[in-house]
Amino acid sequence: MGRSSIVYVIGLSLIVGLVLNNLSHTSLNSMNTYVNYYGATQAHNIAVSGANIASSKLLMYGGTPQNFGVTFFGGYDTLLYAINTPVANSVTIYSYSWTFSGDTSGTYRDTVQAVFQKVQFSQFSWFTESEVNGYLNPDGTHGPYYGASDWKITGDSVWGPAHTNNHFNLDGRPYFDQKVTALYPAVLGGTGNPDYHGGYEWNVYEKRPTPANLEANMEAFAGSGGAVFDGAGGTKDVELTFINDQVRVQVPPNGSLEDTTLPISALAPNGVIVVEHGDVHVKGTYQGAVTVAAFGGSSYPNKGNVWIDGNVVAKTDPSQDPSSTDKLGLVAGRMAYITEDDTRNSSSELNLQAAVYCENGELTAQNFWNIPVSGRVNLYGGVTQISAGSLGVFNPGPPLALLHGMSYSVHNDPRFLTSAPPDFPVSDSYQMVSWWEN
Repeated sequence: MGRSSIVYVIGLSLIVGLVLNNLSHTSLNSMNTYVNYYGATQAHNIAVSGANIASSKLLMYGGTPQNFGVTFFGGYDTLLYAINTPVANSVTIYSYSWTFSGDTSGTYRDTVQAVFQKVQFSQFSWFTESEVNGYLNPDGTHGPYYGASDWKITGDSVWGPAHTNNHFNLDGRPYFDQKVTALYPAVLGGTGNPDYHGGYEWNVYEKRPTPANLEANMEAFAGSGGAVFDGAGGTKDVELTFINDQVRVQVPPNGSLEDTTLPISALAPNGVIVVEHGDVHVKGTYQGAVTVAAFGGSSYPNKGNVWIDGNVVAKTDPSQDPSSTDKLGLVAGRMAYITEDDTRNSSSELNLQAAVYCENGELTAQNFWNIPVSGRVNLYGGVTQISAGSLGVFNPGPPLALLHGMSYSVHNDPRFLTSAPPDFPVSDSYQMVSWWEN
């Protein structure tokens, strides 16, 4: 009996000891888990907070800020800005954080990466500073509808991103297949009920580059691996006729001073062609990636126009083959005119596959209010302009009818959402394209 009691007591003591030991280990493990969780969470929060601070600095300033470090929340964070190559106008923010737990658990680290890219204006199907007509004649006088509000109505559609730094004027049921953004809410007419298929967002402003910066950038780019022509105040305007991978250069457009055909790659190895102090005329089928620009400069305010004299299309049609590497940018310091052509009629079509950018003007049809009904413009790419270019005059009806000029259809080129023609204008500000947390 006594021996049994001793065995019982010893066994119970061992069991209790094991239980207490397990409880002690569990308690210690729980504390370690808590300390590790707290340290890791603290390091992560520091990294996220630092990345947000660095992002704000990048979005607030036009240039890339200096790298910096901050001490806060019981730890430290190093913020680095890395300009991405070969992706142009792209910056990655690296936020490297660490914090010390204060015990044997050691140092905790975390990383957050954010990629920002300057807004590429090639991505917009439709972009304006203001939704009003801004037609200017080549001599600088105003067209008859200058300053009138531009309205999108039933039957109008924009296939691709649409933006204005003012407000849209909408009546009936115009259709937008992708997101619509603007600085101010849309002004609706009496029957206004727009179809925002991709949603909408107001209080959005996209800053365009200043004329001086845009011209200086493009002229420098063309001067180092591209082609630069001096229009000499309009006495030497240039005509470019694309013939696949060749281009016919005529100066002036009748070729009296120069008439040469050569490979595009020989004329402008980097793909950028600039006419200074003059206009440029374009037509034909291009192959490869090219941007053509014209600037008048302060001395020639009525020059710097792009004249679209006929179809301007890619050799490999991007609307049928998204892998096409043929891309065209047209940049006008002033207006982009679709040249008047008396041979057009109501069934005519002009095809333009390009991203168009008008620095101080708009894409329009020459004398649109006077010419007969001249068919339709099919734009596959998009247009960025200071005002809303008109191509024709409509009888509001009912029924709705084109009285003069041309109608148009705008479809965005999906390739231009991420990859623009060479040196095509970008915003002075950045937008976030990705955010990664460890």
